[in-house]
Amino acid sequence: MKRISEQVFGILFLFLSILLSGFGQNSGLRITTTSSGEYQKNPKTSIYPAFVDNIIYQSWTEAGPSPFFQLTAEGGTPPYTWALTGGALPNGLKLNKNGKIQGMPSKEGNYQFTAKVTDSKGSSVSKPLNFEAAPYRSKWFSDAKFGIYITWGAYSAPSLKGKDGIAQFEKRITKFNADEWAQTVVDLGGKVLTANVKAGDGVRLWPSTTPSKLELKTKRNIVKELVEACHKKNIRFIAYIAPDNGWNKDVIDTSPDGTYGTLNLGLIRELIAMGVDGFWVDMTSATELYQGFDYNWFPWSKMIPIMRTNNPKVIFANNTGLGFGGTVLQYPNTDVIVYEGGTSPHETALEVAKPATVRKKLAIEVDNLLDNSWSWREDPKQRSPKPVDMMINNIKKNWEAGATYMLSYPVTADGEIMPDLYKDRLLQIAAFVRKNQGWSRTPQASLSDTVDYRGAQKLSLTASARSKIYYTIDGSRPTTTSKLYKSPILISKTCRVQAVAWEPGMPVSKVFDKTFTVLDGTKLAAAKANPAPPAAHSAARSAAVEVATVGKTEPKGFYRGMRITVGSVPIRVTEVGRKQVAGNSERHTIIIKRFVDDYPLLTASLNTAVLPVGSDGYQYAAIPPITLEAGKSYVIGFREDNVDKYFPDDFKSVAATDDYRVIGYNILSPQGAKFPVVDDKIGQLVGLKYEKVGADAANTNLALGKHASLRANNDQGLGPANQIYFAENGIDGDPNTRAQAGGQYPWTFLVDLIKVEKGIKEAKITFGKTAFSTEFVLMASPDNKNWTTLAQKSDNSDLNIDLKFNPIDARYFKLRSLKPEKSGDRGGSMGVLEFELYR
Repeated sequence: MKRISEQVFGILFLFLSILLSGFGQNSGLRITTTSSGEYQKNPKTSIYPAFVDNIIYQSWTEAGPSPFFQLTAEGGTPPYTWALTGGALPNGLKLNKNGKIQGMPSKEGNYQFTAKVTDSKGSSVSKPLNFEAAPYRSKWFSDAKFGIYITWGAYSAPSLKGKDGIAQFEKRITKFNADEWAQTVVDLGGKVLTANVKAGDGVRLWPSTTPSKLELKTKRNIVKELVEACHKKNIRFIAYIAPDNGWNKDVIDTSPDGTYGTLNLGLIRELIAMGVDGFWVDMTSATELYQGFDYNWFPWSKMIPIMRTNNPKVIFANNTGLGFGGTVLQYPNTDVIVYEGGTSPHETALEVAKPATVRKKLAIEVDNLLDNSWSWREDPKQRSPKPVDMMINNIKKNWEAGATYMLSYPVTADGEIMPDLYKDRLLQIAAFVRKNQGWSRTPQASLSDTVDYRGAQKLSLTASARSKIYYTIDGSRPTTTSKLYKSPILISKTCRVQAVAWEPGMPVSKVFDKTFTVLDGTKLAAAKANPAPPAAHSAARSAAVEVATVGKTEPKGFYRGMRITVGSVPIRVTEVGRKQVAGNSERHTIIIKRFVDDYPLLTASLNTAVLPVGSDGYQYAAIPPITLEAGKSYVIGFREDNVDKYFPDDFKSVAATDDYRVIGYNILSPQGAKFPVVDDKIGQLVGLKYEKVGADAANTNLALGKHASLRANNDQGLGPANQIYFAENGIDGDPNTRAQAGGQYPWTFLVDLIKVEKGIKEAKITFGKTAFSTEFVLMASPDNKNWTTLAQKSDNSDLNIDLKFNPIDARYFKLRSLKPEKSGDRGGSMGVLEFELYR
């Protein structure tokens, strides 16, 4: 009997303890906040999960984000005071006395903690809660490594339109089977399927409940079938959505109010409710980049809160379109950076990703086509699938950049997921993918790269228990033949550490790549002992800039800097300088990128609060030494802000040096990309400390690294073809790059040697295999006025041309292409891989 009474008492005590943990004694005080694990059931009261993504924690409602989560209580007598009395919050987060949880989470996990609230009369109550710190949202997509991207619907050839067309579409899709689609993704080595749910024809592939004028939607819930089939196979499903359906001008469906935006807001809610894992929103939502598109078609300021509130873990990508791959929009909310491939049968249509330069952890996606079209074409003559080895080579390049590769191929109108035309190619690609699927876990560091360290540090690297870690500190890419990590790395000066991990039976990891800043003790002492006043701006600058010598801030956070071309000898840069302005105290990110392909070579930092000012008025930050190649062009800049001031420069008057030549200003977005920026044509002159690597060759190419431009044959300026074939490419010493003018077939390649060079007697020209001149003339001039013809050639088919002539003193050279004259002509259009001049 005694034991029974003890058990009853124990149960009653436990019940009362639980009851009192949520209610204050006699005051009605109660904590109403619930745990993260209950979010899907109770989103209005549950703690919004954190994501370990290198940015400040945000909680979301449909009204927008907050940089904290507010614990709530009711009853008692406000105001309330909060405290953490047990357990722990995720690393990096703190609870203040006002009940706000804020900070930057740094470690994943489910954290148990006890919150205590006290009212103004001293009544208090405690409650155990759970706080989830999840991996960054798109980690699963980044880990997927490979997926399939299908564009298919009523518009698939033969195209169907309108409600009658939708009915015919549902009858003809006799070979569509969602389970077979999901299994095919698995068989091809994929972990994710992207498929359109509402394409540019406006047809919704599910019985949508959001009203529209024309109600273009299927009766069959194709989307739900695909979502459920994918999830059964542990495949994620991403919904492609076109914000508008402007290309289907015969049948345009909008919401009853006549807008796309209201319709799309409803569709996003429906798709989240159906369980999609992400959204791929097409380029008409990228209004920062294109004119003619309406922001209200897909109003991101409303869309993102809907996504984040209704499913905190759903991801989205904003496609930026051809030519804008790597551009980061909707930052810091975007989860995926997109590179979209082109629609041609040539290798040039295949995109290759670049490493991201943003702080936030996110995924990189490359969407490339096996054929020359996203959707099915009935005419076999219009189909041109690429060779398997070309596709596999491209997959390798993108995996090296850490990208997830989405392979797109056309599906037949009836829904056959594996058309016979592509089957053999797909299976060969799949064999490669399945053999190389997965990543070893990327190494993690014990130190932060956002801190300036005073004195030597020991850096520890960790990965999975079975992994071996290999690393470099000389700027080279690490491989499994690099130095094996055995013990902490001593870092006594600013150093770039790159590392990979390899786990037996797994492919090597993505590259860990961080620059750790160690401040020079001598410089610190000099800065403390002799803080210098701001230096006067150079008198060589233009009058337009002179009025701004006190400096200006950059409210938009753009990178401001310069573009340079290296001379005939490589240079090894060891320090980068920023003009000092009194009162500056911020830390500025430094970026160095190759101009030709926008590839980021290095990021570092300069702390204006601790560095001395040199006799030239600049503060110089040590960077991991980087060699800039002869003849190549680079952009170098600092990320500016709305606090510190920088010296603006329009570069209308810049002195040239023999070692490198300043081309002009450069502006990058806050994420380090070319777009979108406000092009006010203002940069800043960056100081460089460097040494030359080697010496000039005995017979130097006089054109290497000099000035080149693209001109019409009437000498009007032209832009680069496809916005990538810049003039510099023709004089950079690299036959893998090309200079080519856009807009005209006959055109002129103009080279300026900066000064008159004596005794030139040889010119070498290298044309592209599919871009060469069939009739051209080469001319020279000392003053850009009086021209001498050196050579002329017609009916040309040679790609490598060596022209010798009597010695001439000249500064300017024109390579003028007269033919090809139009599309379809032999040669295409002149493309100059290299133009060389010798004495």
